Order: sequence, then C-alpha cells, then structure tokens
Amino acid sequence: MKTLTGVFGVIALALTLGLTGPSSVFAATAPSLGAAASFAVLGATTVTNTGSSTLSGDLGLSPNTSITGFFGTTANEGPGVLNTGTVHQTDGVAAQAQIDTTAAYASLDQICPLANDLSGQDLGGKILTPGVYCFSSSAGLTGTLTLDAQGDPNAVWVFKVGTTLTTGPSSSVVFTNSGSGTPGCNVFWRVGTAATLDSSTAFVGTIIADTQAITLVTSASLYGRAISRVAAVTLDTNAIAVPVCVATFVSGPQNEGTINVVKTVINDNGGTKTVADFPLFVNGVSVVSGATNIFSAPAPRYNVTETVNPNYVGTFSGDCDANGGVNLVPGDNKFCIITNDDIGVPVVVPPVPPLIDIVKVPNPLALPSGPGSVTYNYTLSNIGTVPMTDVTVVDNTCSPAILISGDTNGDAKFDTTESWKYTCSANLATTTTNTVVATGWANGISAVDIANATVVVGVPVVPPLIHVTKVPSSLTLLAGGGAVTYTEKITNPGTVALNNVKLTDDKCAPMKYISGDTNGDSQLQSTETWTYTCQTNLTKTTTNTAIASGEANGFIVRDLAVATVVVAATVPKLPNTGISSGNSIPWNIIIPVGIFAILTSLYFVRRKQIV
Repeated sequence: MKTLTGVFGVIALALTLGLTGPSSVFAATAPSLGAAASFAVLGATTVTNTGSSTLSGDLGLSPNTSITGFFGTTANEGPGVLNTGTVHQTDGVAAQAQIDTTAAYASLDQICPLANDLSGQDLGGKILTPGVYCFSSSAGLTGTLTLDAQGDPNAVWVFKVGTTLTTGPSSSVVFTNSGSGTPGCNVFWRVGTAATLDSSTAFVGTIIADTQAITLVTSASLYGRAISRVAAVTLDTNAIAVPVCVATFVSGPQNEGTINVVKTVINDNGGTKTVADFPLFVNGVSVVSGATNIFSAPAPRYNVTETVNPNYVGTFSGDCDANGGVNLVPGDNKFCIITNDDIGVPVVVPPVPPLIDIVKVPNPLALPSGPGSVTYNYTLSNIGTVPMTDVTVVDNTCSPAILISGDTNGDAKFDTTESWKYTCSANLATTTTNTVVATGWANGISAVDIANATVVVGVPVVPPLIHVTKVPSSLTLLAGGGAVTYTEKITNPGTVALNNVKLTDDKCAPMKYISGDTNGDSQLQSTETWTYTCQTNLTKTTTNTAIASGEANGFIVRDLAVATVVVAATVPKLPNTGISSGNSIPWNIIIPVGIFAILTSLYFVRRKQIV
C-alpha cells in the first residue's frame, strides 16, 4: 500500500506540477487566421465609424452589407480612411475571412493551466509571460498590462474570456524583453460575447468576439485586429494597424515609434517670420522641425503643439488630426505638418508659393552578410514655377548630405530647370529606416518634402521604395478662391514591385485613378508611373499632404507630398460715406471748404485764449 500510495503520490505531484507549473507546460499556439490575417476590421452585421479613424489593413463585412463612415466603401462617406489595405464589402474575400475566423476562434480554445486562471482578477498591473490565460466570465483591464516575452521572438499569448472584455480609460498593453520579435503579432483575445476598449486605450492583439459587438470608444487604438464573428464593429476616431509580422526584419526596441514634426511658413500678407520663430513640442517636449523623435508605443495620442503667434494661423496636415493629435503603434514613423499663415494686411495679388520634391535611394538596399556601408543618393527637383533659395537637405541618420551637382549657373538659386543631386554615406549595423527632409523658400513661403528609405541588414531580403509627387493646377487664387485640381503621381524608385498601392490626401477626396498600370497586374513596377487626380474648392490658403503606400516582401512603405495653394485674403472695404464713386465732390469745392474750416478753427482757438 505504501508503494501504491507513493506511486499515486508521484503521479498526483506530476499532475499538479503539470497543471500549476510554468505556462510553457501548456504553451500557447498561434492559430492560422487564413484570409482574416490582412483585416484590421472585420464585421458580420455592420461596421460603423464616426470621427477620423484610420486603418492600416483591410476593412471587411460579411454576410451583411452596411459599412458607414469610411471612404472607399459603397457609401464612400468619410471621415474614416484606409492608410493601407482594401475594402471588402460583402465579397468573396470577406466571406472566406469569416470562415477562417470561425476556425481560428475554435483553435483558440486551448488548455489553460490552473495557475493561469485569472477569473475575477483585473489585468492592470500584471506582468504575464507567454502562455494561455483564462477568465470564466468577464475580463477587465484598468491600467497597464505588461507582456514579458522573455527574449523569445516567437512568444505567444492567448486570452480566453468567457463573456466580455472591457478596458478602462487610458489603459494599455505593453511589451518587455521581446528580443527581435514583433510584439502584437502573436497576442490573441478569444472573447465569448462583447469587447469594449474605452477612451484613449492603447490595446494590442487580435480580438475575435463571438456573439456580440466590438466597440472602440473615442481615441482608443489597437495594434492588431478587431474581428466580430456574428455581430458589429463600432469605431469613433480610432487607429487600428495590423502588425507587420516579419520578425527577421525588425531591429531596435519594439515598444517605440517615431514622430517627425515639419514646419512650413506662409508670409503672403506681409509677414516676415521663419521656421525658427515657431518653437515646436510633442506632449510638451521641445522638438526641432524635420527631426525624427522617438516615443513610447503603443500610445493612443500624442499632442503636437507650438508657441502660438497671434499674427499667424496654424493648421495641421499629414498624420496629425485637425487638433495636432497623433496615434502611435510600435514601428510607426509618423509625420505631422504644421503650416503657419500670416494674417497681416491682405494683398490683392497673392505671392506664388514654391514646390519641392526629393527622392532618396540607398545603395545597396540590403546588406545580407551583415553590417556595412550604405550610400544614400538624393535627387531634388523644383516642380513649381518659381526659383527657390535657402535650400536645405537634412537626413536624420546620415550627415552631411553633400551637394554634388545641379546648380548649373552657380547662382545658388534652385531654378525650375535644375535637378540638384546630393549624396551621403553611413555605416549601418542593423536594419535602418531613415528620413530626409528637403526645404526651400520663395516669395516668403517655405516648401517641404519628405522621403523615407529602409536598408535591411543581415537578411537576404530587398525592401521596397515608393515615391509620390503632387502639383496643383493653380498655385494661387484671387480673393474668394476657386476650384483646384491636384495631379498626383506615384512611382517606384526601388527594385521590387509594389502591391496594394494606396493614395490618400488629407484635404481632397476621393482620389481618381487615371492611368499607369500598363500591364494591368495591379502591381506598381519600377518602370511605371501611376497618375491620379482630385478636385476641390479652396476658399483660403491651404497646405495639404498626400500619402502614398505600398507593400512588398513583408514591408509597408509610405511617402508624403506637401503642396500649398495661396488664396488672396479679401481686402476690407472702406467705410460707407454715402457718396458713390459716380457722385464724387469736385476738387474746386473740396479745397475752398477745407481752407474755410481750418481758418474757422484757428479763429475760435485764438478767441478762447484772449478770453
């Protein structure tokens, strides 16, 4: 009996350790999402958006038909936009994605160690290693949940929630010890009923809700996917980005993103200020125009501000919303364009603003054998109608950018007939994405353009490049404004074809594709130029930003183009004297009457002094 008891005791001890020991005993397994993997949002009954939500990934609905609040849908109503991705509104792709979602939901019903049963506990303040975690009913997150990958780039977390998943305002999910992995790729939330992310929550992972809706409250962000199997997805001014899950391409900290604030100044009414006269800040931290700044991510909102000048009106474009807010998820490279327009004495004939364009191409694009030297070649073009002065080219990781040719007449002016070429070399130890900002001035107005490029180190994969230009049909309009047509062209200065090419403009929609895909394969080849147009009516001076994006070899690349159209301010009218221009008083009457009035005034002044 003692022997049997000892045997059963060992078995019991082994079972106990198996059930209560480290979660690796029952390691979490990432499911196959199939066709659902590319979706940022996938609903079944409706997808509804209010506010300026942005998706980096596909948007879909099946089997019902109603998607509202997004450009590119059947209703084609904003303000929601897809930075990257495609709308699949009740089509075969969305239907297959829902089928694959059902399979993924079933496969997430994985064994949960007893020690990982968190029923009745709040996730806020917890540090969880990879594994399966369970809630018999509801799960809540108030504060910060930290996921510790323990250096495993392929770490997986599965959260099985019996009923509802709810977060508190400004809650977040963050990572530590992620090694070279891509946080967010392997975090899954299997939710029995509904999921609600409260305001300003910065959440991570693929949420698959079974029987009820997924709701993101104002300014909540999600680095992952929002998928409702049989119900709705409701958004309000949110940012959702599908993780780029290619671990070997990622280098550096995986809990960070960058924000680059770029200042433009318009002195079209007699102003004299420059970029340096407008100090810039992100969440109160001083930043320099054109410089890339690293911030923690994910984060629901960073606030871009400046020192206000009462004689200038500031507006935002690019990745900022109208109030200077920027959402940030890990790996993001965001740009916020701030334009300041003076409000001095209105001019009748508006000054012509400049337009500048820069292309950056690294050589080589990949260093498969490891660290090495890269030469960046920059081509600067004046695509406007006026020459520019004070031209600068600044790269955030390579300095200095040296002018090697282009100023053909040696006058230090960037003429419309010239193309200036710069070069810069750097030694790269890790995969690096860097940014160059070109600036030029004409007629008291600045023009900027931005270009990005990635060089892969240690992996035999070539990253893509993309480039966009934008030219308004008229650079100036008289008082009252009028119609402007923007012609925007996307090219591929790299060596690999681009898929899923998208183009958006923050102050003009929709973009109309005109031509360029010569072989009809929906891929942007290095030999092609895709042309788009967009028309809008402008009533005031406007700076807007076009953003082009594409995908290849596991990378999503973007490029920006910025253009200003100057609209003359309305000249204030003179006070109404009651005398029309057709009934003016003759000078032979005005002069004598004026002399009489002066003499009369002098007489009464003198008389008062005598008395």
